[in-house]
Amino acid sequence: MTTQQSVPAAPRPWEKQALWILMAGAAIIRIVYAIPEIPDGLFDDGYTTFRYAVNLVRGAGLVFNPGERVLGTTSPLFTFMLAGAGRVFGLGHLETIALIFNILASVGMLYFTARILSEVGLEVEVKWAYLAVLAFLPSFLANGTSGMETPVVIFLMSLSLWLCIRNRLIAVAIVGVLLFLSRMDAGIWLLGLGIHLLLTKRERIIRDLTAPLLVFLAGISAWLIFAKAYFGSIIPQSIVGKAVSHGAFGMPDWRYVLQFLSAFIPAGRFGVWGLALIVVLFILLVPPAIRLSSRYPGLRPMLYFPPLYIGIFLSTRSPLFSWYVMPPKWAFYLLVTYGIWAVARWGRESFHLPFQPSQVMALIGIIVFALGLNDVRSQLFNRTPNTWQIISEMVDRNVQPDGRVFLEHIGLFGYKTGRFIYDYMGLVTPETTRLKRQYGTEWLTKGAREFNADVVILYPTDIPLVQSTTDEDAVWFQKNYRHVKDYEAYGMVISVYFKNDSKQIVTGMTPASERATPN
Repeated sequence: MTTQQSVPAAPRPWEKQALWILMAGAAIIRIVYAIPEIPDGLFDDGYTTFRYAVNLVRGAGLVFNPGERVLGTTSPLFTFMLAGAGRVFGLGHLETIALIFNILASVGMLYFTARILSEVGLEVEVKWAYLAVLAFLPSFLANGTSGMETPVVIFLMSLSLWLCIRNRLIAVAIVGVLLFLSRMDAGIWLLGLGIHLLLTKRERIIRDLTAPLLVFLAGISAWLIFAKAYFGSIIPQSIVGKAVSHGAFGMPDWRYVLQFLSAFIPAGRFGVWGLALIVVLFILLVPPAIRLSSRYPGLRPMLYFPPLYIGIFLSTRSPLFSWYVMPPKWAFYLLVTYGIWAVARWGRESFHLPFQPSQVMALIGIIVFALGLNDVRSQLFNRTPNTWQIISEMVDRNVQPDGRVFLEHIGLFGYKTGRFIYDYMGLVTPETTRLKRQYGTEWLTKGAREFNADVVILYPTDIPLVQSTTDEDAVWFQKNYRHVKDYEAYGMVISVYFKNDSKQIVTGMTPASERATPN
């Protein structure tokens, strides 16, 4: 069976100007969206990477806690980028620096995605509707100003595909190394890209792919050797910690599957019927996927990627966070946009409906732009104080710089306070994962006793554990810690405890009598 390869059409005179306008609009709306996020408003995991960058610049090494060589960030590349820029412009500007990288990467992703779609000759209506989705959909706005590495990951993905289409395979290998260093789950994209290259080059595999493969293997091997020598492990502790804490590698139930797939098609509110709806819609996307694959072979990596990603995540029951699904959504929404266009064209041709497919695509662009503006409005006018910044300030006032803190929300708190952290989740504290594996749900009080931190910060689900009268570790906790204050955030109460005999506590705060609630 032969495939029909579309010939790239000459760009229309208005397209170049339209792309620059779209890119400028995407940058402006992200800048406005980001205004309330500085200071203290970025994604918490981003601040974990910030702390690694700060310690690296200050000479403490690539560490979260000075003196502990633990790889708790999954993005060494972004850490190095932040450290380099922070050294030049000042570590006090890391939040702004991260946002600049985010916005530049988002705009660069738009540019190379547009180049890819022009290169393969995709229908112009589909191309511009899809670019509008990437530019203005609220989930892309939020992640494009998150302070995390995700926008860089998607930018590198789009760059690697463009280079692949241009047959610049050595450059693809170099970008592949950067992708591996930007986040480990980018390996799924590299797998899809590799499958595409193997199928495309199957008659010239040795001649065309040997040199790029050697470059790629040399690059990732250099990092793995360094990681093993420096950290003692090639697997980031943050991955291990999340896997243990969230029960990865178990059998996924339908609720987990629904939660994951709802990131692509938002039907979670309908329960099991929502899952059925998602499955039906996925099946309906198969014919457009086949047509895209047949007409535009250069786009096949984007078609391989979402099912590979979904299959790997479901089979491993990986933890679910919003930033994990943004890379596959970049590819998935191309298929959705093309599917809608194909249905509109079929309806026009079969039933002589009174609208053109181009009008449907324009409507998609308008709706997405309106959703983006509404999200920006909400971001600007519904801003509330960051509870973790308030807690950080309280600890700064009451605990010596050498004080040690045991908590789960380590990002912003750890970055702002600089205190030594015992990590409840196990992202930067391997001992936590050992305790969880050994003791299961009873690990918390044993961890609190073993860590013996000056400050312990707990969530509502933790309180019954430390209030137990039968667990000797809980009884020890009750005798050695006093409850000093409650804070409300995310619809729950965050409780702060100080150790009674700690020399690091610099004030005599009395037990909490009232709850501190940010307005």
